[in-house]
Amino acid sequence: MSATGTPDAGLTVIMQTRLLQALLFATVAGCTGTGQVHYGAEVTTPDLVYVSPGVQVIADYDEPIFYSDNYYWRYNGGVWYRSPSHTRGWVRVSTVPVAVRRIDRPNAYIRYRATARADVQRRQERQELINDRNQERREDRRELIKDRNEERADDRQKRQEDRQKLEQQRREQVRRERERR
Repeated sequence: MSATGTPDAGLTVIMQTRLLQALLFATVAGCTGTGQVHYGAEVTTPDLVYVSPGVQVIADYDEPIFYSDNYYWRYNGGVWYRSPSHTRGWVRVSTVPVAVRRIDRPNAYIRYRATARADVQRRQERQELINDRNQERREDRRELIKDRNEERADDRQKRQEDRQKLEQQRREQVRRERERR
């Protein structure tokens, strides 16, 4: 300060510079601060209807969108598309799972609803599985019976041979006793 009590020009510039630095620091610090942002979204999964083993279709939907192997599959214009969401993110694909590829007339599933036909088809497939398992069991049973019969035949053969050996030994013994006399 000067002798008259007024701030000197150099000191004023320094004070103004420091004030400006403080304001600038406060502004920058405020911009780089931390905070929390909250987002909210509601994810809905569509109603899915059984089509065939490993494949479901969105019920009563305006286009044929299937669900298989943790992806949604859309058929449009003879081309298959895949997405993790049924509403967006479609990517054209050339490789489609076998279960999806086997769908006859995919466009028939537009606005598809679960019907008695699907229930009948499910029951038929279940019955086919049961029939296949029963057939396998019958074949296994036949194989076991065949093996057991072969073992029994082998055992009979061995017993027959043992009897013949014993009979032969008895004859030998009788012959030796006769010779001794």
